[in-house]
Amino acid sequence: MNILKEIAKIFITTTLTQKREETKIKLKEKLVTANTSEVSKIMAYLAIIDVADGKVIKEINRLIDKI
Repeated sequence: MNILKEIAKIFITTTLTQKREETKIKLKEKLVTANTSEVSKIMAYLAIIDVADGKVIKEINRLIDKI
């Protein structure tokens, strides 16, 4: 049973890391064309992305699409 938990943990961690990296790329692309008020938001998102869980990353992606 513990082996299955460890495998699931590795899979979830890998998936979360991929989502973080994809979100960072989106944020950096938006940063190029952002105006002053958007830059501060994007920088804040970039600052918290490394500690964000799946729900936060999903919300950040939703907000990126609105920028």
